[in-house]
Amino acid sequence: MRAFMEKLARQTGAVLLKKFTQTRDVKVKGVKDLVTDADFAAEKVLLKALEVGKHAAPVLSEESGGLWKDEKTFWTIDPLDGTINYAFGNPLFGLNIAFVKDGVATHGVSYLPYLDELFYAEKDKGAWLNGKRILCPKRPLDKSIVFCAWSKRTPEKDRQGLQYVTDISHAALSIRDPGSTSLGLAYVACGRYGGYVYNSATPWDITAGSLMIEEAGGIVTDFEGKPWHPHQTTICAGNVQNHDELLRTLRP
Repeated sequence: MRAFMEKLARQTGAVLLKKFTQTRDVKVKGVKDLVTDADFAAEKVLLKALEVGKHAAPVLSEESGGLWKDEKTFWTIDPLDGTINYAFGNPLFGLNIAFVKDGVATHGVSYLPYLDELFYAEKDKGAWLNGKRILCPKRPLDKSIVFCAWSKRTPEKDRQGLQYVTDISHAALSIRDPGSTSLGLAYVACGRYGGYVYNSATPWDITAGSLMIEEAGGIVTDFEGKPWHPHQTTICAGNVQNHDELLRTLRP
């Protein structure tokens, strides 16, 4: 499975890189949300590989399959994570591929094509960056850089996000929002960031990266501290030293 997923991620990333240097066809998909021709071109590569053959299973994709499926075993993919970055020529973008079996994420890949960084995780076996094992280091919140993302699609979500950004900014060393969930979660797994919070998570956004953090020794929950699973719509990720601190900043 690992060789299959890593090869597929690199093939898909090559499509994104090729189109990144070309004129992009950009459309408005929703409130403060864009989609490009590259999203669909990358998705086509993924669907062709995942819907047939040895590893075939139903696919939950951000673009063509955006509703939660009833199946317990399926693929979930984000062909282009960080579309707004991509549309404006910002190289911080990636893609996610994850496999869920009997409701549990078992394999995940996040690939950052421009940086050529491929993160892979497997349930109960560990997490890797370009083939080298990664671990989520212990670090207190006041010495952590926290990736703070939030939804701007409704006034309520926007207000909630601005509040926790303010609270975390006071408690943490620094905050960031590079605009790519795949990058943010992978960077928590390898220690470049100390935490990640988001109040509008989706399966294609978080499944691969959350598995990586857990397999690297980190902690992933929802905003209430409940154990992470692909159904959750909020995410709080950190290390064993700062996760409880992060949770406290998210509670009224």
